Amino acid sequence: MSVTDAKTIDMWGIPKWDNNKIILGIADHLEWGDKTQQGEHLLVLQEKINNYIAFIESGEIYTEIPGALGKSPVIRVQGKYELPEQGELFIDRVAETLKEVGIGFEFVLKA
Repeated sequence: MSVTDAKTIDMWGIPKWDNNKIILGIADHLEWGDKTQQGEHLLVLQEKINNYIAFIESGEIYTEIPGALGKSPVIRVQGKYELPEQGELFIDRVAETLKEVGIGFEFVLKA
């Protein structure tokens, strides 16, 4: 499972330290490369995020994940590579937009 498989929820979990949340993880192993590759990477990531949003907003999250009901959803992108400036701007915009509809969003660098 990875960012390139847009229709799959890569991973999910309810953190023991905050059981009021449910984390939906995106495994992003792609390199960022030059400007062209960055644009392609952002499109792939955007498609994956949009599918996660649909999974949450449709209520499918509650039928597919036991215990999700009543939890605040957080989409967490676990990136293998550091974000370029364009990627940081994208992540910030997505986080602001999703916050308005009650969905958390974050990027975590996993080496």
